[in-house]
Amino acid sequence: MSKTYIDGSSCKAISGQFGEFYNLSFNLEKLQEYANEKGYVNMTMSKRREPGQYGDTHYFTLNDWKPSEDWQSAAPTAAPSNDGAPAPKGDDISVEDLPF
Repeated sequence: MSKTYIDGSSCKAISGQFGEFYNLSFNLEKLQEYANEKGYVNMTMSKRREPGQYGDTHYFTLNDWKPSEDWQSAAPTAAPSNDGAPAPKGDDISVEDLPF
């Protein structure tokens, strides 16, 4: 599976008083070409081995993963109890078990 690099995106990690922060920049015109049918751009941010020409420390690739048709049918479902609430699992904690 090949990576689709998102053109018009930039990310720089900076250190601040409270830890590391990320400055992100996106060119909206270029970003629109990667939008899915719902209008979202799903992307993955990865760390670069070395900072880029303009100090970029991370890059973005298109995340175009979609679940397969059998993925939806393979998900387990909990059978509802008589009162309509999901059936409890063996290790679940109910409200009655809370000390307050």
